[in-house]
Amino acid sequence: MLKLSKIKGYSMSPSYLEGDYVVSVTPKLVKLRKGDVIIFKHPAYGSLIKEICQKNENGYYVQGSYPKSTTSQSIGLVNLNMIEGKVIMKIQSKKNYHE
Repeated sequence: MLKLSKIKGYSMSPSYLEGDYVVSVTPKLVKLRKGDVIIFKHPAYGSLIKEICQKNENGYYVQGSYPKSTTSQSIGLVNLNMIEGKVIMKIQSKKNYHE
């Protein structure tokens, strides 16, 4: 299943900026690996987009690319049932497009 999501915030900038859209695919259809960007629901922070930086048998540790992004330590382990999708495509917002 595919899902379209709008980026809010700057935790993954400069790759993903506020106003951009991303298309994600359900994790049941793909193998998640280090370096993949995922969208997930966190009980304290809500919906987040982050990059997988480490995997273990219980889940994934994630990080943002922006220096002031919520830290991996604050987020904690992300387990598979929290993950909504793996990002497979970005649709850049017109306001973020520079020729």
